[in-house]
Amino acid sequence: MSDLLIAFISYFTQLLAIMNPFSAIPTFISLTESMSHKERVGIVRKAYLAGLIILMAFTLVGKYILEAFHVSIPGLRVGGGIILLTIALDMLGEMPRTKQVNPGDIAVVPIATPLIIGPGTITTVLLLTSSDPSVFNIGMVFISGIVACTATFAILMVSDKLVAYLKLSTVRAIGRFMAIIIAGVAVEMIANGVYQYYVQFFMQ
Repeated sequence: MSDLLIAFISYFTQLLAIMNPFSAIPTFISLTESMSHKERVGIVRKAYLAGLIILMAFTLVGKYILEAFHVSIPGLRVGGGIILLTIALDMLGEMPRTKQVNPGDIAVVPIATPLIIGPGTITTVLLLTSSDPSVFNIGMVFISGIVACTATFAILMVSDKLVAYLKLSTVRAIGRFMAIIIAGVAVEMIANGVYQYYVQFFMQ
């Protein structure tokens, strides 16, 4: 039971940090500022469903995606760590995680992806599942992903109330704190990837 709880907390924390709902709130508010609360709720529900489908797809078939593109675990760790570090720096600098807004359907693009389920989230899921492709590990990633995704979109659901209660500056501060966590995870990924490369090529 303790192993289950430790694995769940570890995966949930990593996924929630990279989804970073507090960092997404200012962008979400600006995209939906002309909508009523009911319309916002509808957007969040649709975005949640789309984000969950994307996340679960990469959780279940991530191994085959890596095999199809001949990507090694060390390579994924280094590349994924660089992506995460770039995203963390963007968050700290308050740069938008999406360059353009599709006026057609903001629920799927850009809210579900890439605002919440972006390159960083997908890379994290691929790393967690490919490093240990056992049924137990994939199941834990699957469950942790569902809970993290649900928590993220639940926060977006009440984002207008959070901004009114905490003020936008406080929400941004929380988002920056989450970005620091992401930066730490990114550095660990890069370091582990470089070490694995070293062991693979120089220690054999």
